[in-house]
Parts: sequence; structure tokens; C-alpha cells
Amino acid sequence: MKRARWILAAGLIFAGAAPSQDLPPGVVLLGAVKRHIRDELQRLPNISCLETVRREHQPPNGKWRPTDTVRLEVLTNGVTELYASPGDRTFSERHPITYASSGTLSDGYFGVYLKTILVTGSVSYTYRGEEEIGGARLARWDYHLPEMWSGQRIDLPEGSGKVGLNGSFWADPKTLDVLRLDLNAEDFPPAVPLTEAFWSIRLARTSLDEGVAVLLPQAAEFRMTRFTGDGSRSRIDFTQCRVFGAESRINFDAPDSAPQPAKFATASLDDTLRTLPAGLKVAVKLRSRISAQTPVGALIDGLVAGSVSSKGRVIIAAGSPVRGRIRQLEYSADPIPHFVVAVEFTEVELNGIRHRFYADLVEIGFARGVEQELTVSSKASASRDFGGAAGYRTEVLSMPRLPGVATVFIKGEKLELPAGFQTIWKTRPLDP
Repeated sequence: MKRARWILAAGLIFAGAAPSQDLPPGVVLLGAVKRHIRDELQRLPNISCLETVRREHQPPNGKWRPTDTVRLEVLTNGVTELYASPGDRTFSERHPITYASSGTLSDGYFGVYLKTILVTGSVSYTYRGEEEIGGARLARWDYHLPEMWSGQRIDLPEGSGKVGLNGSFWADPKTLDVLRLDLNAEDFPPAVPLTEAFWSIRLARTSLDEGVAVLLPQAAEFRMTRFTGDGSRSRIDFTQCRVFGAESRINFDAPDSAPQPAKFATASLDDTLRTLPAGLKVAVKLRSRISAQTPVGALIDGLVAGSVSSKGRVIIAAGSPVRGRIRQLEYSADPIPHFVVAVEFTEVELNGIRHRFYADLVEIGFARGVEQELTVSSKASASRDFGGAAGYRTEVLSMPRLPGVATVFIKGEKLELPAGFQTIWKTRPLDP
């Protein structure tokens, strides 16, 4: 009876009825979050991002070992995802696994799962209250979506089939943005030899060019385990996100005329951003300070600190504007109080022409408490490693390197990344 009453009450809220004080905690907030996510997905423009996938394998009873790194360009409108190799001229709707020789890749991170869990799916919800994640108070719901309603399908060389989904999502009660979504597959059919399939998506409001700010995935993880005990894991980062140029030709729906052997949607690559030569060493200084109050996704500006030359001519003049955004800003007290800040540069302007800032971080400048790695020493209990006496254990925390992204640790409970903070980069080629 309580479950039936909860579902009826939620339906009245979504229809616009006045909320009742008798409703269970979280129902009114859930209705607001669902409407917000529906509106977000409806207004999502055509977005392109660089997808970096670090893949790992775990043998039965063994340790995780890295296998390779795959980079793809993804173009999406929140419903369909098109893919291309970095530097290629066209996108297609071929599954991303076709861009890798083997292993596992997944898709659907740009709205498909959000839409299924919060907009269109026949989902049951349980409110779990608020939790602190990354220094923020977020509201959490658990959910369940049976196999007959999920639409989720797993395709493996050994077999294919539909599965149900369950998991949790976390939303900011103030902005209503969903900032994390976890999904577990359940009820595997006999043809799918898995004991686990798990997705986790971390999202953030992201400011793009043309004054657009949208909710986009920042990072994700996909993990699955076979009956044999073999595990596969993909750690995914989305960078270089921007509005796909209006003058570019986009066709998310493949034409019905003229039969084709493989019916793929395609789009021409956006040419509004030009590329820089590879191998240039570029120093960039921030124009404004970054503090704990700076929101994730906020736009930032920098300047090229000195002229960059190649073969006797200046390629990038000193003072050229560099643009980007705050990709990550989180506080943690474990193992010691510290902030993690990721600054992402996406473009540099040369003589009024925008160029893609596709580069690897080489070095960071000096700023108090700012380090690329967080080194922590803690006291270890007595053991044979220390001859029966207590000693100290050193732990080094670091973050993955991504094109155009500088991730730093700042020790303490106060965040201050000053204007003038310098990073040095080396441009890299777009892999054809």
C-alpha cells in the first residue's frame, strides 16, 4: 500500500499538483530533478568531445593491468552518438569498439542513461537522504529498472541479451543537476556469460563557447566480469568539449533513399577550429585566480607567456589568448586535507583565428602548496618490514594525463591558484 501511494503521489507532482506534506522525503525534490533533466536533454545542442579510454584487464585471481589507451572524437545530440578517429574528416554511428582491435568499449554516456533512468523508464525510486561527495552535499536515490522495461542490451562475442538495471544517482539539491549516476546490470540471460556489468558516470555543468552551459559527462568507468573470472575495465575521460559548428553538415538520421550496404549516420568534421603544428612548446599564464568558490565548468582565460617559433618564424605570438574551463574542483580530507583542481585549455586564438589546443602538460610553475603529485607519509604499525619496529609508509597520489588538462593538488583547507600561475605544454598531433 505504501508503494502504491508513493507512485500515485509522484504522478500528481509531475502533473503539476500542489505538493502535500504527507509525501515521503525526497519525492518533491525527485520530481524537480526529473523535470530539470528532461529540460536539459531537450535543449542539448550538438556537442563534440575528445573521449580518452584507458583500458585494463584482470586475469582470474590476478591484478588489474593496463592494456592500451583509445582516443575517439564523439559527436552527440544527447540521443545519438557518432564517432571518428581524432583528426578524421567524418563521423559515423559505428560502435566505438570498431576503432579498437579488440577488448571492450561502451557508449551512451551523453544522455541515454540519464534519459532512461530519469525521463522515460518505468523506474522505482528510494530516497536515501544527503551524502557528502567531493566536498558537496548531494541528495541520493536508489533505483530499479526491470529487464522488460530497461531497453539495456549487452552484446558479446559469446552471446547477447537484455538485462535489467539498478543503482544510484546523486543530485545537487540547489541546482538540480545530476552529478553522478551508477548502473548495475542484473538478470543476465544464459547467452551472456557475465557475473558483473557496472557503469559509473560523473557529470558537471560545463560552459562552452557561444555562452552555452550544459550538463555533460566528465568521466566514466565501465567494468565487467565473466564467468571465468576475467575482468575488463575502461576508465573514460571527456575533454575538449565544444558546440559543433553550425555551418558543419550534420545528419544524425541516415537517409532512407538510396539503399546502402551499411546504413550509418554521418557528419562532416567541424572545421571552425584549426590545428597547431605538433612539437611546439607553449607557456600559458592564467589571467584570473581560482578559488574554492569557482564553479566546475566555469570558463577561464589565459595568455601565451612568450612567443613560440618554429623554423625561424613565429607561430604563436606572446599575449595570444588561450581559453578553457575548470574541469574538476574537489576537496577531500583523506588522507590529508587537500583540493584537486583540473584546468582544461581547449583553444588558442592566433590573429583572430581559433586553433585547437591539443597538447600534453610538460611542467607547472611555482605556487604555494601546488603539486602535480600528492605525497603523504603515514606511520605504519610494527611489522617484519621494519624489523619489528614501527616505521613510516609513503603514498603518492597522481591523476591521469589528458590532452589540454593540467591537474594539480593543493594541500590544506584553503584553495588559492593565483593569477599568473604558469603551465608549460607541448603540442601533439591528432592521430589519424
